[in-house]
Order: sequence, then structure tokens, then C-alpha cells
Amino acid sequence: MHPLTTFPQLLTYGLLAPFLLRVCVGLILVWLGYERYQKPYKWSSLIYFVTSLCLFVGLYTQITSIVGILVLIFDFKMTEKSSSVSMEKKMLYILAGIILFSLLFTGPGFLARDYPL
Repeated sequence: MHPLTTFPQLLTYGLLAPFLLRVCVGLILVWLGYERYQKPYKWSSLIYFVTSLCLFVGLYTQITSIVGILVLIFDFKMTEKSSSVSMEKKMLYILAGIILFSLLFTGPGFLARDYPL
């Protein structure tokens, strides 16, 4: 019999991927929040820090993902309006938005305070 995947035993750790994505985007949001603190609209840096803290802990992951996507869109528009945005920065915003969008559907993964109903 041929397996459908190359390493089927790794599918046991399926909840590890959302955990790693959650921590990664949390680090990205901390960095973006620190950058935003040095520019106008400093209040959005507070939202970045709270969002990243909730993602690190895994608290209200779906709501936090929606808030994070909205803050990323706002921050991108404000940064684009004030100065030109480099291609790397645009890619970072897009990547963080896609990760947050995927967390909206996959959930928090391991080591989270969210509990499924």
C-alpha cells in the first residue's frame, strides 16, 4: 500500500504549524509596532503591542487576527501616504497579513489560551 504523504507520522504534529505561525507573526508585529512608535500615529503602536502579546499567549486568536489585519492595512496606508514604501516592506506587510488570515481559519495551535467549544 502506498501512503498518500511522504512522512505520514509528521501529521501528528499538525497543531505545531499554527503555533509557529502565531509566534512568527507576533515577532513581526512587535517589530512593526516599534517602528510605528517612532513615527506619527503612535497610538497604533500600542495596538501592535497588544495584538502581538495576545498572539504570543494565544488569547482570542481569531479576534486578534482580524484586529491585526486591520492595523496592518491602516499602517500600510499611512506609511505609503507619508513616504515611499520599499518592496521588502510591502512583502512583509503582505506576508504578515496572509499569516494572520490563515490563523483566522486554522486557530491558535499548541500552547494557546483559546479553547475550542
